[in-house]
Parts: sequence; structure tokens; C-alpha cells
Amino acid sequence: MDDNKEQKEQEEIKIRKMINDYAAHSHYKLNPDTKTVDRVVKGLVMRKIKFEYAYCPCRLVMGDAEKDKKIICPCVYHIEEIEREGECHCQLFVGDKKGEPQKV
Repeated sequence: MDDNKEQKEQEEIKIRKMINDYAAHSHYKLNPDTKTVDRVVKGLVMRKIKFEYAYCPCRLVMGDAEKDKKIICPCVYHIEEIEREGECHCQLFVGDKKGEPQKV
């Protein structure tokens, strides 16, 4: 197996475990849209390999360790975003009501 492919697969396993563990122990859950989750996981894997940290794929890595640590998944912004929008910016984590029919 290609070393890069194997590395991607191993990182994907670790990242999926991390996000599932976080969702299981927080007030939030993973987006019920598996295509969205897969897309974000792919971005997290690419960034983990490139930068050594699973930076949110929807945010700009600045090269400043102090600033960039704020965007390691789950980023510091996700709680406020979920409270305001029902999901975080990259749509990986959602609040309890996401995916449920809206009450009229």
C-alpha cells in the first residue's frame, strides 16, 4: 500500500474517533448529513498531514501558533456558531434541533 494512502487512512480513523468522542461527550452531535461529515473529515485529514494539526478546513491557517491553535477541531468558535446558527461554520457539529422539522 502507498505510504501516503496508508497515512491518510490512519489519520482518518483517528479524526473520526476524535469527532465521534467529542459528539458523544458534548451537547452537540455530528451533522446527520454523512456527505458533509465526510467532506469535512477529508479536509481535516489533509490539514493534519500538511500542518500536523487537524485545523478546521473552513478557516485560514495563519502560521501563527497562538492564533492557529484556536482553529484546531473542534475550534473555539463552534459553540457560539452552533448557538447562533444551529451548526458550526464547517457544518461538522450541529445543535440538537439540526435535521429535525421546524415547528411552525
